[in-house]
Amino acid sequence: MVKARNLKLKNQVRLVVVLTVCLAILLLVGLSIALQQPLYVSQSSLSTTYNTPFANKDWKGVYFNDSQGKNLAVFYFSFRSLNLSLGPVLTTLSFGPAFSPQFVDLDSAKFTLAAASPLWWPDIGYRVPTNGLNPAQILETNGKAIISFQNLGFYGTGTETFDFWFGIDAVASNTSHSVSLTVDVTGHSPNPVLIGHSYSGEATFQIIAQPNGLLTVSDTAY
Repeated sequence: MVKARNLKLKNQVRLVVVLTVCLAILLLVGLSIALQQPLYVSQSSLSTTYNTPFANKDWKGVYFNDSQGKNLAVFYFSFRSLNLSLGPVLTTLSFGPAFSPQFVDLDSAKFTLAAASPLWWPDIGYRVPTNGLNPAQILETNGKAIISFQNLGFYGTGTETFDFWFGIDAVASNTSHSVSLTVDVTGHSPNPVLIGHSYSGEATFQIIAQPNGLLTVSDTAY
């Protein structure tokens, strides 16, 4: 009789423990859904794959991929016309999550143009976009030009495109000039429950001005 009572008591304790754990899990899931925030976020760095659609080197693309090689985000840089005088030339930047299906929403995008020598430097002129997306920072200092977008929100769920004027100011124009373009993006997995994922990626391009002033873009220097 005593053994039977002890066994029944143990079973009741186990049942209470199981129910408590189940209620805790349900509470955590409900809390995550209600707050629309994951309770834990893992962080990953994205690799890059460059793409050159045409041989005339007037535009360039890059794919940001996860550790399985899945394409999560894209970026494109293009000159709208050829230019033989170091610019300024109308330039288009396009960035956003990859689609079919979409695995990530972008949170921020930062574009840094930096000269390879103090004898020349990037010169930009920003065009106010018609889609309402405006950068949080536009800065030209110490041979660098920075265009930064933060807290993209709704704009990070689709492809965004903006134009700016790009040129190179140089002390001498009878030699080749190089300006690097570094692209930094961050993003997160949409609609996470309990566990979320955040991503960051960096890509680097080289904008080359030939001795005749022709501007080209590459993912290698010269």
